[in-house]
Order: sequence, then structure tokens, then C-alpha cells
Amino acid sequence: MCAVAVAIAAMPCSQAFANDDSDDFGVWTSIDASKKLSDKIKLGLEGEFRTTDGLKIVDRRSLGVGLSYKPYKWLKADVGYIFMNAYEPEKTSIKDEFAEGKYDYNVDNAYRVNKERLYLSVTGSFDVGRLEFSIRERLQYTYTHPAATMEDKHRWEREGGVDGPIKEVVDTDAEYKGSKNNTTLRSRLTVKWDIRKCPIKPFVSAELFTRVDEWRFHDKIRYRAGVDYKIDKDNSVSLFYIYQNANDDDEPAGHAIGASYSFDL
Repeated sequence: MCAVAVAIAAMPCSQAFANDDSDDFGVWTSIDASKKLSDKIKLGLEGEFRTTDGLKIVDRRSLGVGLSYKPYKWLKADVGYIFMNAYEPEKTSIKDEFAEGKYDYNVDNAYRVNKERLYLSVTGSFDVGRLEFSIRERLQYTYTHPAATMEDKHRWEREGGVDGPIKEVVDTDAEYKGSKNNTTLRSRLTVKWDIRKCPIKPFVSAELFTRVDEWRFHDKIRYRAGVDYKIDKDNSVSLFYIYQNANDDDEPAGHAIGASYSFDL
């Protein structure tokens, strides 16, 4: 039965290598350590490392600390802080049309930026037979620090007057990116299959991102499928595949495969 569960959960991962050219592909890894402070309170520390464009670019490095409170078996609340160093890809913005179908445009070169995030979440769970359902609502606030990059300005001009040949002129200037912030509500539904006498637990989840500060619904939807494997009572690993359909510029649509390791101190 365990072998069947692994095969079913692994099927979506094969799609990661058949993605559309417009989608990105990356690898997500994380490690999570937790320590019980009491029967109901737990302190957690998590480090995460993500790549984009395969393994070529480090998309995100982050370190977070959180505190969870579980007053009942079916209810848990979390609060935490995450510091991130993120990759901002090259972006092109069209300016004015010049002539003969040629457009002036600017290219902001790729750069790295620091971000800080605060979050508060509540998770409720219940079982239906061997299936475990959980619903998590997370409200997060993210502050993006100012950063600097270079901007290439592409302009089309005529040489020698109005009838002269058209040539492209490129100027490069420093570009300052001011700070920004956003508030997002993340709603996630997860279903796990608790297989009798098997340490492997397949799962699927869907998470909806809503920009509360801009009332922008369905800003991003993230799908995840994988397996959790409990090594012993203090150690576990998770292998998964992710696809997200995004409408924002900060994190475009794409695929990822990943692994996480968790342990209790």
C-alpha cells in the first residue's frame, strides 16, 4: 500500500519537466527546528533556500522564527517573523512608439533586495476516515527595503534629420527602487492520507493568495503535492512538487520541486 501511495503522489512531479516555456522552474529546500516550551506552546526556527531558472539563480534565502500555540488537538495559532534576501529579475517597460513600429523602452537590470515579513495564522483540522483535512488562514505583512540597480534606456532616433536612417541609442543610468509593502491573506486547504501501518503520508494542497491592501483577489494560487515521511518521533522529511499560477510581478508563474527536513529538539 505504501508503494502505491508514493507512486500516486509522485505523478504530479513529472509535470515539472514538461512545463510551458513561459513558466519558471526552481528547487525549494528548507530545514525546520522546533522546541516544545510547554504542552501547548512550541518555538520554531526555519531556514529556506530557493532557486529559479533551474539551479542557475538563487531566488530566495530566508530565516524565520515563530511561536505556535495549540490549545486543542484540532486548533493551532502561529505568529512569526521572516527575513528574506530575494532576487528581482530583469524587467522591461515599454515607453512611447517612435516610428515604423519601433518602441522606446527601459530595462531594469536584475538585482537583490531584502524583505521582512510578519505573519499571524490560524489552522483548524479534522479527520474523515483515513483522510486528514486542515484549513489555514494566514495574514502576512511584507516590507521590501529600498534597493539600487542599473536601468538601460533604449531609444530610437534618426540620424541626419527627419529623413535619416533610424538607429537605436542605449543609455545606462542608476535606478533607485523605493521601499514598498503589501498585506496578503493566504488561505490554504490541505488533505493528507493517513495510511494504516505506513510511515509515508501523501498530501495535496491548494493555497489562494489575496492582496488585502489592494483588494486584489486570486493574486496567486499555489498547488502542492507530495509525501511526508516520519523517520522517528523527532525527525521527518517532506518531498513535494509545486505549481503556482501568479498574477504578480514579484513571483511569476512556475514549477518547483523541493524537500524539507524537520526535527524536534
